[in-house]
Amino acid sequence: MIAKLRKKEHTGRVMEWHADKGYGWLKFEDKRLFLHRRDFSRWHHAPKVGEEIRFTWGLDTKQRECAQNAVQVREVAAVSVWALLVLAALLVAPVYAWRQTGWEMWKLAAYVGAVSVMTYAAYRSDKRKARREAWRTPEWCLHLLELAGGWPGAWVAQRRLRHKCSNRFYQFEFWLIICIHQFVAFDSLQNWKYSQLLKRELFEDHRTPQARKSA
Repeated sequence: MIAKLRKKEHTGRVMEWHADKGYGWLKFEDKRLFLHRRDFSRWHHAPKVGEEIRFTWGLDTKQRECAQNAVQVREVAAVSVWALLVLAALLVAPVYAWRQTGWEMWKLAAYVGAVSVMTYAAYRSDKRKARREAWRTPEWCLHLLELAGGWPGAWVAQRRLRHKCSNRFYQFEFWLIICIHQFVAFDSLQNWKYSQLLKRELFEDHRTPQARKSA
């Protein structure tokens, strides 16, 4: 009965772990809670003392209180060199286009840096809300920050925080925003040729003079 009632997730820290035996104890509030390797829902590596563990409260086969459905909480992960190289490649066209305008580079760096920091903070806040099952940040808010120039911060946040990476529809919208930035940068180098062409196709009347008169 207790195990059924206590399904809310809790967070504790490893206070003792025996790698050779596959079990240890968590410190949760003022309690010492047993944890076995088989009670991990996802296993990454042997827990270390002080490592944070997210779990649900349960009972073992001997009806003793223990941690179950345990997950090793890794707040941040290293961003791979490959991911940083891809990000650098995606920044080439926007940076070059900005330089062609004659504006100082520090202005671009300051603006993109500030918006990227805001975007990263929004991702981190949303992930923490997800863990607490609190009211989430709307996805359109994150996309708006990305569209405003914070997509490099979102790129880093997705990989460092492991957030929004597996949401395919979100990733489609995210990459669409990146493509928009790439297109604007490329088109600016072409004196906005493609934007003007698109504008004529969408808004100008292509009917013949006779057709317009008869309308």
